[in-house]
Amino acid sequence: MAAIGAIRKHGVLLMIIIGFALLAFIVGDFTNLTALFSDKYTMASINGEKLNDQYNREFEENSALWKMLYDKQTLEETENYQIHNLTWNNLVETKLLDQQLKKLGLQYSNEMIEAATDEMIASLRTNRPNQLLAQLVTKIADQVGVENALSIISNIEDYRGVEGAADLYNAYKAVQRFNISDAKRMHYYAMAQGALYFSDKMAEQMSKTNKSVMASLAILNPYAPVFNDVVPDVSEKEMKQWYNDHKSAFDVAEDLRDIDVAVFPVTPSAEDLKTIEDSVRAEYQRFVDAPSLLEFNIAEGKGLVDSTYYTAEDITVDELDSLIFKRPVGSMIEPFTYQDIVWYYGKVYGSEMRPDSVLVAYLVVDYKTSAQNPNGTRTKKQARLEADSLSNLVKSGANIFQLLPNYLAGRQASDTTFWIPEHNSIPSLYNELVHTNIGGTYVYQASSAFVVYQVLSKTTFVEKRQFVIHSKEIVPSDQTIKAIKSSANTLASTATSADELIDAANAQGVQVLKGTNVKAMDATISKLNNCREIVSWAFGKDMKVDNVSDVMSLSNNKLYAVAAIRNIREKGMQKFDDVKTDIENQLKAEKKVEMIAQNANDELAKGASLQDIASKYSSNVMDSVPLTYLAETYMNRNIEDIAIAQIFGMQDNSSKAVAGKNYVYLVQVNNFSETPASPNYVGEKSALRNICVGRRNETVILQGLKKNAKILDQRNMFFLR
Repeated sequence: MAAIGAIRKHGVLLMIIIGFALLAFIVGDFTNLTALFSDKYTMASINGEKLNDQYNREFEENSALWKMLYDKQTLEETENYQIHNLTWNNLVETKLLDQQLKKLGLQYSNEMIEAATDEMIASLRTNRPNQLLAQLVTKIADQVGVENALSIISNIEDYRGVEGAADLYNAYKAVQRFNISDAKRMHYYAMAQGALYFSDKMAEQMSKTNKSVMASLAILNPYAPVFNDVVPDVSEKEMKQWYNDHKSAFDVAEDLRDIDVAVFPVTPSAEDLKTIEDSVRAEYQRFVDAPSLLEFNIAEGKGLVDSTYYTAEDITVDELDSLIFKRPVGSMIEPFTYQDIVWYYGKVYGSEMRPDSVLVAYLVVDYKTSAQNPNGTRTKKQARLEADSLSNLVKSGANIFQLLPNYLAGRQASDTTFWIPEHNSIPSLYNELVHTNIGGTYVYQASSAFVVYQVLSKTTFVEKRQFVIHSKEIVPSDQTIKAIKSSANTLASTATSADELIDAANAQGVQVLKGTNVKAMDATISKLNNCREIVSWAFGKDMKVDNVSDVMSLSNNKLYAVAAIRNIREKGMQKFDDVKTDIENQLKAEKKVEMIAQNANDELAKGASLQDIASKYSSNVMDSVPLTYLAETYMNRNIEDIAIAQIFGMQDNSSKAVAGKNYVYLVQVNNFSETPASPNYVGEKSALRNICVGRRNETVILQGLKKNAKILDQRNMFFLR
């Protein structure tokens, strides 16, 4: 009974425990249960909407588009993270705009998306096509022709799920999505900006404050050596007051790290360079002594001799250009180094005047084969005789296009003309066509057909040459690599803090790169690219200031690195002690500008002229500089707005040193004159708009939307490399 009483007493608690246990059983285990109530497995979300799958899909689509536009099979690490940034920024903006448009009663239905897509495709046949889609079509057209490319795009859904067409389909979906995003952006920002209203009365008041003046002007740079002795003091009280007055500046939107990286480039030693040079020169001597180019290649295992003809423009190495085309055929190319990364040597062995491409028309006489053409009606011998007969007919004056219907192997065409380029074509075929007279024919044997080509035209003949070039990369030896890695390991084991990393690196003569405000999804630190591994390490769980990494191998083992975390800035408001140094530097910079301005004003008060002061501080006076109060900064000689405000508060015919944020301006003004209002106050309203939301209105609006949204970005946990 006592046990039953205890159960009754704690009945509600037991029911809750049993309920959670049952739920855990259903979903698998308590680890999975915990995930239901946390964001542990959420990569990205906006206002509670989880976006893992959508982000991955859009990243894949954007990657496919990037590959197609830049003719790449794979992407560099830096490119991958550029696409990550593009995907995330576009996804965040689109999601926030969707939510805002929904509040305004405007949602993009499937019908609207289809209509926008149809309009995008139709634009391809206008003089103002969608630029991204036009680029994609151009890339496709390089392979299949313009009309076929347009047909593929118009029927793109036919390629969904087709093996081998995934990149094409995904690239198109990326273009389509960007087009819809642009439409949403245009609609929302137009409405948002239209909601910002400035009355004529307000603009009229602004017009009355607008003035213009011709001034003499000199700009003093506080960081010039002449001001090195101007050293301001900043008190703790001033720094705390500045922190309290500018707290919004220390509200960090995402986690940041300051990372020091000691880099150990894996480069050849002096001994390596000597060994490589000796090896190349010995190989070159064997090349010179060889009975023929082919026998040398066979003996050295270098494959077939390149028989391709090249123009001077085909040669991308400057030194080779002159060695190949400005010396007699048969000349040897003695060993030389190119940019300290490779040795070259070789020989020029042929020269000929040749066209870059040949225009042909063709007929196809197919024959039966068990694999490619099992339904053929001719034997190979019959096809050969028929092809030779057709060749003679065409050479005798028969119109090749009138013969087409019966000689296209079942295809439909009224014109088979096309240009065959020298490169990217069958060398033996091209050589025959080059040496065939215009109007003449050549019969080429393909795998299941004989093709009768008639040469119609040729591009201009230019000198082309044949040559053999052998190379040897200048790379460090295994012994050198081992020594460099050993040095990196020594540094990693010695340093226990960021400062010790710097000291140890300096002692070894090792360069240290300093990354400031590195983000979790960055792939670059200072000038060091492709260092995703370091960034992932620095943002790892439980990482602390002064943690030092193990040795990391970067850039395909061309660099070793050891990193240390100098500072951690977590998302949110930064503490005073964490930003104290930054505030001190900021205040000192501001005070230095003010002190220089005060010194200049003291000299003006004593009778010094603008020219005297400008000469003293290594500056020049510009005469007759037009300034207008409401003009854009670039129209006012890039004078800072804070300085413009002070200049237009000066008296007529006066001189003054004005302190901006970054510079000191020596100004002498003459009489101010009123500036007439612009028609309908367009200029004044534009100035008001810039004052309120800045020139980049969309950026300000988006920043506001982001600030009020709940955005979770944990992509670095999912994309460690």
